Amino acid sequence: MQKTTISMLLIFAAGAFAQNMPADYSGVLKTLGKQGDYKSNVLKVNLPRNDLKVTVDGIATPTPFGFGGWLAMT
Repeated sequence: MQKTTISMLLIFAAGAFAQNMPADYSGVLKTLGKQGDYKSNVLKVNLPRNDLKVTVDGIATPTPFGFGGWLAMT
């Protein structure tokens, strides 16, 4: 019983701090086919790069190691 109560409190507490994203941003996410992160009135969308082949000192480096892109809207 205590675990359930604690879990519910955590869920409600997280929802209390959530911001409502403007409806226009939902259209942007739908058009891009991506999910975004909305915090402090800023929508950030990560755009991974699959077109890059990066090597560092002769070693292939995955693009998630800092070679991706993103866009932000406010």
